[in-house]
Amino acid sequence: MTNSGLTEITRCEVCRGHTLRPVLDLGRHPMCDDLVAVGDARICVEYPIEILFCDTCRTAHQRFQIPKHELFPSTYHYRSRQTLDVLNGMRRLVEACVAHYGDLSGKKVLDVGCNDGSLLSIFREYGAKTFGIEPTGAAADAMAAGHKVLNAFFSEEVAGDFVAQFGQPDIITFTNVFAHIEDLGAVVRALKILLKSDTRIVIENHYLGSILAKRQFDTFYHEHPRTYSATSFAHIARSLGMAISDVAFPDRYGGNIRVFLSAHDTVEEDHTRLIEREREFGDDLSRMAEEIARWRERKTLQIGAAVAAHGALAGKAFPGRAAIPIKMLGLDRNSIDAVYEKPGSSKIGHYVPGTRIPILSDDDFPAAEQTKPVVNMAWHIAAEIEPYLRARGFSGELIDIIAESDFTT
Repeated sequence: MTNSGLTEITRCEVCRGHTLRPVLDLGRHPMCDDLVAVGDARICVEYPIEILFCDTCRTAHQRFQIPKHELFPSTYHYRSRQTLDVLNGMRRLVEACVAHYGDLSGKKVLDVGCNDGSLLSIFREYGAKTFGIEPTGAAADAMAAGHKVLNAFFSEEVAGDFVAQFGQPDIITFTNVFAHIEDLGAVVRALKILLKSDTRIVIENHYLGSILAKRQFDTFYHEHPRTYSATSFAHIARSLGMAISDVAFPDRYGGNIRVFLSAHDTVEEDHTRLIEREREFGDDLSRMAEEIARWRERKTLQIGAAVAAHGALAGKAFPGRAAIPIKMLGLDRNSIDAVYEKPGSSKIGHYVPGTRIPILSDDDFPAAEQTKPVVNMAWHIAAEIEPYLRARGFSGELIDIIAESDFTT
């Protein structure tokens, strides 16, 4: 532990290698869910984001990890049901499980980090018995939806409690959660408690290759202590006594990897070529700093010109990952008057972390803003955001806070 309470990573958590090289430094940032209530004078604490890379298993690590109870308090605001792209991705994941494993009727499905139970509800449509483990207040939402949920952080003790109460699951899922959990060794030990000989594990997470291809540096926020490649998951599978039976690359979150792990299923294809393509990931990460500098210069000019012409702009949506580009661009009330979220979001009534930009409901979006440029903070789901805004009468220019054109030479 460091003096500030952070854990400093000096060894790869996936393959246990001792050689981690620094590849990217994004500076200091607030936690993406540190939402201060409007009117509260509290200032968000900022923590470093420094990315280290293991060339053996091709895993990116946060050098400094914030304690999980600070990152994921009971008041954690994210809810899966608020984002159509997430729900659609969850449905495709369940459909993939049906395609791989057949009829799910009566199968015990455990979703680790189940949030509000949205994924479990889809599994239930296919006849599965649904269970969750969730440390935040979102567990109450999942329980209210009729799922059996342990409101706790995933651990060996909790895994033992789960088996004692419900038995061992047939399928264990992690959907964009596997990267959130600190102490990977403890995760592996907990999973071994849950596994029976024919248990399958399905993990879907941001894919390091997609992050590099689309320069999604905003995914390196504090909640992601690790970012994975296919090589990473090959190592993780071996540590569990399993293998990758199949791998897919869904487009959710701008590019995910979905791996199916099993001790006995037939491996559907040779992944050697895929793993070979990942050899350059470390060098690609090292080059990202230069590309980010190009983005920052161009986006500062673009938003600055719009502000000069129209005054402070509206922002649309606040996904947690947006905290990074907002901080790096120095956006404040002089440039963004307010950010608007879907009605019912628990983020409404708070400030964007590290700023005094209020988050308001779309129902309060001023008519005068409908023709002015709007900064889309949820750039990774622009295909969902733009038609939503147009349907609500917006006719102005939509400026994605990160766009592929920002990086071209």
